[in-house]
Amino acid sequence: MSKTFPFIALAAGALLAAPALADSPGAGETRGFHPKILAALADFGHLSELAGKYKLRVTQVTIDPDGGMGAHHHAGPGIRCLTSGELTYTIEGKTTVYRAGDCFTETGGISHTTLNAGAAPVVLLNFEILPASLPETKGSLTPLPK
Repeated sequence: MSKTFPFIALAAGALLAAPALADSPGAGETRGFHPKILAALADFGHLSELAGKYKLRVTQVTIDPDGGMGAHHHAGPGIRCLTSGELTYTIEGKTTVYRAGDCFTETGGISHTTLNAGAAPVVLLNFEILPASLPETKGSLTPLPK
């Protein structure tokens, strides 16, 4: 038996046990994705040059197990903070698993995917700077064409 065979078998087993990124929703598709706008702010106080141009919004997103969103970007930049669960996040070919308590940033303009490969729901808080013209009920997600 080759000395490399056990390593190859072990690596193949690890790949099969890992979250299957191929199981992510396709481009522009969502699965088990539940956003809820918690707060929005358009009055920037002393930053009057932002008034009428931008708004700050916080959205709570719950992602069911095996849920997520295919390739997409956002209408503006933001900070994302997980309050529960584990989120598999892929951007520019790099996959990271974020856990409860982790925060990360997005510029908004780079395509990425999300997947909840865990057994518990993911709860994510999205803090975003968005165009003031974006309707109050419209999400910031911009799906990429299929």
